[in-house]
Amino acid sequence: MLAAVLTLFALPGSPDAVHLLHQVTVTFEEDGTITEQTKAVIIPLTGRGVQRFSTMNVAFREGMEEVEIIQADVGHWRGGRGSSTASISIAPHRILSGSNRLESSLQETIMLMPGLEVGDTVKVDIVRTIHSLPLSDVYSFSFSPVLRDSVVRSVFQLRNDSGIQLLTSNSGTNWEFLNLSPLPSHPLAAFDLPVISIATGSPVQLSAEASQALDIPQHSECSRLDEIVIQNRSDPAALRVWVTENINYIGADTGVWPGWSPRSPEETLQDGSGVCRDRAVLLTWLLRKAGYDAYPALASTAGKTALVVDARSFDHMITVYRSPEDGSWVVLDPTPKGIPLSAGASFGLRGASFLPMVPGGTGLQTIPLNGWNDTLRISVYGELDLNENIITGRLRAISYGAPLELITTLYTQSGPSVNEMFRRFFGALRCDSVSFDGKEVIIDGQWKVSRNGGFLLLPGLREISLHGSRTASMLLPCPPDSFIIDAPATEILNVSLSIRNTEAFLPETVSAPGYTCEMNYEYGRLVYTETADIVNANPDILESLLLRSGTSARTLRLQ
Repeated sequence: MLAAVLTLFALPGSPDAVHLLHQVTVTFEEDGTITEQTKAVIIPLTGRGVQRFSTMNVAFREGMEEVEIIQADVGHWRGGRGSSTASISIAPHRILSGSNRLESSLQETIMLMPGLEVGDTVKVDIVRTIHSLPLSDVYSFSFSPVLRDSVVRSVFQLRNDSGIQLLTSNSGTNWEFLNLSPLPSHPLAAFDLPVISIATGSPVQLSAEASQALDIPQHSECSRLDEIVIQNRSDPAALRVWVTENINYIGADTGVWPGWSPRSPEETLQDGSGVCRDRAVLLTWLLRKAGYDAYPALASTAGKTALVVDARSFDHMITVYRSPEDGSWVVLDPTPKGIPLSAGASFGLRGASFLPMVPGGTGLQTIPLNGWNDTLRISVYGELDLNENIITGRLRAISYGAPLELITTLYTQSGPSVNEMFRRFFGALRCDSVSFDGKEVIIDGQWKVSRNGGFLLLPGLREISLHGSRTASMLLPCPPDSFIIDAPATEILNVSLSIRNTEAFLPETVSAPGYTCEMNYEYGRLVYTETADIVNANPDILESLLLRSGTSARTLRLQ
């Protein structure tokens, strides 16, 4: 979509420019083609803005659409410099080489703005002409006037010269917005943005047409599929893992719609490789062989989509099947490695939209955000050396949900540096050994204790859990009104320490919704428990994070 240019302007962050004009016009031509025209007049205000708008990229699929640059130039504010025209080139999309993908139809038009400085004026006028759409004739477009930067005037226009019946989220053909503030800069902030959506068909229609276009038979006669199903005892979770571990993520353009059309399971098995769509279809066939009502599904890794979509609204393909118990959709993503056997899909897909490709069609679905039992339970048993100010001991961590996926990925993909990775993750001074059985990780090492005279600060959740520490530190200086946690979890830390030849005064217990920390002497050992609910469902999460980042609950006063 031409919105590929707009995504450069809509990334979350601090405002770097002012958009005097931000305009998109979608036209349905009489001959059935569709054009998306974007006009923008931009003045960069910071060095970061200069960097962002010195190079602009527009992605497109060769053979399905074409991009024409009507205008791309810079008006220099300093006297005597005049204006400069952008240098324009076309190349394979930059994501292809980095991910070992050979989908050569994915191209990008690159505009290089010469000599751009703060205060200069960038003008672009870009037209995307769409000749065909993948999987279905259903077309959609969603427009939001709010950008990362300040916007003086934002306009969306709709022109329908084809007479086709359109579905729209707002009545009218011309929408104008004035003097818009930029997106708030906090990286964890979540916002309800105004969006105008149009489409030529419903998600149900897209689902039905995409299913028919892929023409996936109910069963395959490939005997190897039966062998794989028997080998994995017809277990959906085990079949998903088999695909991730035995099919390398390398693929090429295939089929009528390069980038969307998968290869047959026989081809994928023979080559031992395939991208997400090839894996999704292979897993679909394996599940059907095992007796499940399974289908490939289009998915959006960017989260929730608009209420109306087309195939281009999605950037991923997964597998879903109907639960034999209640008929609900069960999601399996056969692409990522390292996620737990029971997870089905990465926690990064939570909240994402997906559309099963089902004969007769079905509606747009959403992967739930909550109900995943995200828990990280840590126990440390060791000895505190007051001469060296270190704790030497053994840490055991049992995890579920998002923390388990994170730990599994660290352990399976760290290779020779696994000790160093877990030293950093658990905030250790030294890590001597690491073992992991798929659920519990055990490390032997040392932890630093901070000391200032007669006061001793013991390590806690903020130091011992890297992703939690990152979340807390990001929120502390200027917390936003609302936010979404990137790695949710209920975290529980139990520490039991032997302290020789000293006496310490214990701090008072800290207790609030979402956070507690309590310290006691038990059987001659110092024992403390700290609990924090770092989950989106916790209404008091901000207070929890603020308390967690404090030190009083873990500070000892030595005699």
